[in-house]
Amino acid sequence: MTQYLDAPALENIISSSDIVAFKGNSEVRLVVLENQEYRLLVLNGAVQSIQYKAEPFTLLFPHQRQLLKVLGELPENAQVLEMGLGGGSALAHAQQYFPQMQWTTLERSIDVIDLYLDFFAPQIPHHRHQIVCADAADWLGKNDARKFDLVLCDVYDKIQRPLLAKCAACVANNGWLVVNWLPHLHENTDIERFLEGVPELKGWQFNVSRVEGYRNKILQFQRSE
Repeated sequence: MTQYLDAPALENIISSSDIVAFKGNSEVRLVVLENQEYRLLVLNGAVQSIQYKAEPFTLLFPHQRQLLKVLGELPENAQVLEMGLGGGSALAHAQQYFPQMQWTTLERSIDVIDLYLDFFAPQIPHHRHQIVCADAADWLGKNDARKFDLVLCDVYDKIQRPLLAKCAACVANNGWLVVNWLPHLHENTDIERFLEGVPELKGWQFNVSRVEGYRNKILQFQRSE
């Protein structure tokens, strides 16, 4: 199972799935859907993560592969910080292909963590993987001395400049910051102009790429010091 899921395929999976769990309130609705082959985590009607149950480590969305392709450039025992847990797709991929990496995931919603543990997590947790229930900006402010070879910002939210500045501060020399940018959450803000307000990233190597068939843009920064 190596193909990406396009919109029609995803719609077919959703239509053939049943609700197996629900958590939420008037502002946030989290639903787990499942059929014989797939398990999905849906936030306020938007699919956050999908797991192919026969191969949980397979990345089914093209933006995920673009986000994580830099893993092959890192040291074998790299330190990775991920913001946004979802259904744990990145964790499962790392456990299969990069088992020596030390991986810390920040997730502010205890409900997301609970659903991950109940429906998406491996039976035996990886000893190098840690999930922390915390707001990313708060956690970064309290752990600013830690340095990471890769910082992944994959949150379903509007990215704020102070958060990017804190992310930049914890990237090691020659390390990477990779951001999943969702234009519809940023009112189609011009990325170049937005980044002018983050002087902490000035001088870094920068690349932005589109994701075919999706709105996502992947922002990739490398500290060149």
